[in-house]
Amino acid sequence: MEPSPGHQDVVIVGAGLSGIAAAVQLKADHPGRSFVMLEQRAELGGTWKLFRYPGIRSDSDMYTLGYAFKPWTHEKAIASGASILDYLHEAVDEHDLASHVQLGRKVRRADWSGESHCWTLEVDAPSGVEPWTCSFLYLAAGYYDYDGGNMPEFPGLGQFEGTVIHPQEWPEGVDCAGQRVAVIGSGATAITLVPALAEAADKVIMVQRSPTYVAIDSDVDEEAQRLRKEVGDREAFERIRLRNLELQQERYQTARTWPEEFKKPLFEAIEDIVGREVREKHFTPSYQPWDQRLCLVPNGDLFHAIAKGRADVVTGHIETFTPQGLRMTSGEEVNVDVVVTATGLKLVTFGKIDLYVDGEHVDVGECFTYKGVAISDVPNLVTAFGYLNSSWTLRIELVNEFWSAVLSRMDELGVREVRPVLTPEEVAMERRPWMTGVTSGYLVRHMDDMPKQGDYAPWLNPQVHEETKALLSDLDDGSLTFR
Repeated sequence: MEPSPGHQDVVIVGAGLSGIAAAVQLKADHPGRSFVMLEQRAELGGTWKLFRYPGIRSDSDMYTLGYAFKPWTHEKAIASGASILDYLHEAVDEHDLASHVQLGRKVRRADWSGESHCWTLEVDAPSGVEPWTCSFLYLAAGYYDYDGGNMPEFPGLGQFEGTVIHPQEWPEGVDCAGQRVAVIGSGATAITLVPALAEAADKVIMVQRSPTYVAIDSDVDEEAQRLRKEVGDREAFERIRLRNLELQQERYQTARTWPEEFKKPLFEAIEDIVGREVREKHFTPSYQPWDQRLCLVPNGDLFHAIAKGRADVVTGHIETFTPQGLRMTSGEEVNVDVVVTATGLKLVTFGKIDLYVDGEHVDVGECFTYKGVAISDVPNLVTAFGYLNSSWTLRIELVNEFWSAVLSRMDELGVREVRPVLTPEEVAMERRPWMTGVTSGYLVRHMDDMPKQGDYAPWLNPQVHEETKALLSDLDDGSLTFR
């Protein structure tokens, strides 16, 4: 029986990768608590339901992006969007979560009352505004705007006579067969789209302002396949998950400590397919590795498309759109029938929900993050945010273990409220960005809207797994106040 509007012990906002993980943890550890998952879209799946562009796939391996409680058993470790969506639906079915999901529910506002110790939510529903209240609010709505992606103001765009598509709004039934296509961008979306479109298009040109670091790897993990036959699905999954977690962290540390050593095999793998000239001209970034997210090219498909003449790259600044395509500041003309603007995401803070505590609006950008999971002086709230330099789910599962321990402590103490509290000295500590050491445009554009880090624990948001694990292992840090 589906929950109807009213009071729940927990409201989880979002029914994608993070929300499903939170629901599984809550149901397993706290079976007596009532909960509902409010999903703004008409179907669950989050990212993997939203993005439908050609070639959509994971950008990290499914042994770490997948759930610890559900072994990934498909052959491909770098998985298609469709197979990931199937995996999420399987998780929902296996843990009997469907009855807890309410679709088409957009949470606009959340008000905390210290008197009643609960959140009152303003929720848009198909029938109008619904009244929901909850004792604990878990925000798992992701960090980008579902209403639209980032679209720069391109000069002359209106005079282009062809078709313009943003990947976040890929139209049903669009066919690029036999056409010339420009993909503007150099991030994960562009790198995925170019080889996928090149299979049918006459030519695909990746138009990038500047190069991105990319790593070539196989989409099939041969060791994982061998282990599955020897020790079974679960044991193989756990071993490969641990191996990949360690490798991800080792590679990140190598990139930050010895960048030249890290670059060398990346560049050599590219040159083996397209040669040194192409690599130096189009795939040699000006920044250091992991200042921005490293992109994966499974099986080198992007470079094989270039080598076969199915794809090309133009690096430089766009001067203007023309009726026939694009003109670069170099004077080069890129004549195409279709332009795909893989120009990034718009980020939002916690699903664009307005937060109020006892009638006072919470300016999230002025708050401090507590361990990257909560907000200073905001009670009974958890925010789900994964890693940028490793698989998202690895951090989400640490967040959920911490949250579950907090709920258990509340039960032990017989209290109804928990909140991270700043001391007067901590209020004046150095304010650092939510993410440090990153230069990706989509993050930098939005950093002021996110909570700030302090300069010491627990007011930190680390992106290294072992540091995060250590930070989230301690409930008795003196800042988490149970009332």
